[in-house]
Amino acid sequence: MLKLRPLLQRGVVYKVGDGSSFSLWQDIWHERGPLCLSYPRGPAVTGLPLSSTLSSVLQGNQWCWPASTDTDIVEIISQLPPTQPSAADRICWISNSGQYTLQSAKLLIQPTNPRVHWHGLLQGKFKIPRHGFILWLAFLNKLSTMDQPWVPTAANGFQWPYVDWKQGITWASKKWRGNHLVNAALRATLAALVYHIWAERNQRKFSATSSSAESISNRVLEDVRMRIMAAELPSSLQARILYRIWKLVWPVEQ
Repeated sequence: MLKLRPLLQRGVVYKVGDGSSFSLWQDIWHERGPLCLSYPRGPAVTGLPLSSTLSSVLQGNQWCWPASTDTDIVEIISQLPPTQPSAADRICWISNSGQYTLQSAKLLIQPTNPRVHWHGLLQGKFKIPRHGFILWLAFLNKLSTMDQPWVPTAANGFQWPYVDWKQGITWASKKWRGNHLVNAALRATLAALVYHIWAERNQRKFSATSSSAESISNRVLEDVRMRIMAAELPSSLQARILYRIWKLVWPVEQ
């Protein structure tokens, strides 16, 4: 936790009041940070001990530092913040509301990364959490079974047209974006496909058993069909088109 202090210090601002609460040398009231770190000779040069409070160099609303030609002292004096002698010293959290929250602290310690172009492929009405998690790991190249490229040939000798994985992700991100139900189902199909291929590779690697390509394909389609039916979509043209594509019977017709 102590190692996080420098990060958290960026999230607070010291507002000088009468100076009675802040340490002259150890608090971060100055833009240079703790003066004991940026100017360790300070106590010896000024004659102000390390235990001094900020009030020792304040008289009313005026700064009164000991006269010195030391270049560091001159620089410190040139960067002094405004004071409010009638108010108490305050430590304020830097956020939109000015209030400390766990979320604002998390963002300070671990800033958000820029949005990636494939984030939409993980979203949608028909997403299945375990499928989405494996797809996310695949996007990051973090799957433990991705030590070899996807198998380019099927058992019957059929040659798959080669498509670069990254290019495929970019293509799908552009083609299957938006809230249209058909696109949401296609995104769910991609996630299910990657999940079941990953599961099959694990099975072959650790259990020495395998499933046919047809069996894997049926699992993918069945997962997505079940998810579509579980969504209980209201009647609409989009929903009926989706059901027709997936060869599902519209509930009222059953």
